[in-house]
This record gives sequence, C-alpha cells and structure tokens, in this order.
Amino acid sequence: MSSKVSNLFLNIGLIVVIILAAVLIYAFSQRVSAPRPDPERLENPGNLLGEIIQVEVMNGTNVSGLANQITDHLQRMGFDVVETGNHSAQTVEKTVIMDRIGNMDAAEQVALALGLAPERISEELKPEYFIDATIIVGADYKTLLPFADLLEDSEEENDAETESE
Repeated sequence: MSSKVSNLFLNIGLIVVIILAAVLIYAFSQRVSAPRPDPERLENPGNLLGEIIQVEVMNGTNVSGLANQITDHLQRMGFDVVETGNHSAQTVEKTVIMDRIGNMDAAEQVALALGLAPERISEELKPEYFIDATIIVGADYKTLLPFADLLEDSEEENDAETESE
C-alpha cells in the first residue's frame, strides 16, 4: 500500500514540475519574442542633444494626472520626457503621437512603449521644439500600457462585485 501512495505522490510531483516548466518556457519565449522599445535614437535629423529619445506628454482629457503617469512609465523605460502639461483641447478622443523632427523610428519606439499601433503616429514637423515626439493623451488612455494594470484591477473588482451579487 505504501508503494502505491509513494508512486502517487511521485506522479503528482512530476506533473507539477512539468506544468511549472511549461509555464516558464512559455513566459521566456514571450519575453524574448515580444518587441521591446529602445529609447536610444538610431538617427538624429534634428541634431538634438544626447542619444536618448526626447518627448513631451500633453493631456488631452479632463482627467488629471494622466500626463504624469505616462511620464513615469516612459522614464522607467529610459525615455527622456522633457515636458508635460495640458493640451489646448481637453476633448481628444484617441491618443496620438506626433513626429516632430522627421525621425519616424523614434516615434515608433514611443508608440511601442505605450502599446499604440504605428497608425496613430503622424508627422507634424516642429524642429524648433527640440524634441523627437509629442504624445497627446486621449480619452482612450485606459488602453495604454501604463494603465493596463489599472484596467485589469478594475475588471477584477467588477468580476468580484458581480460574483457577490
């Protein structure tokens, strides 16, 4: 009888180890295969100082603190946020990125850092701004990577409330 119990525990342990190994391999493959934003410029058509992509973040909504949250996220990723503030229009629907010096690669790296599609980038050259890109945060801010955790948390809270009812 004890050999059957021993074999059962060994089999259960083996299954747990196999599942754990599969999860770790999957996580590793996702991390390696997912593109990561690079905050360093490949080219510098505007002759800006430094090697790091420089951006400004403007809040185009009435929700306070969005520009600061985006700034914190970008700085953690290595980008240089030189200015934050409010956009003149507070009713921007979709978040956009504007290429300011003709360096589309830099704007694409910023879009990647925020989880935005490249179609959300427009070229509005303003070399006198001395930045690579401008981000205007829109009402869709909850879909951006810096807010993904908040969205998951609110979905979990909603699920918990639904289950308790």
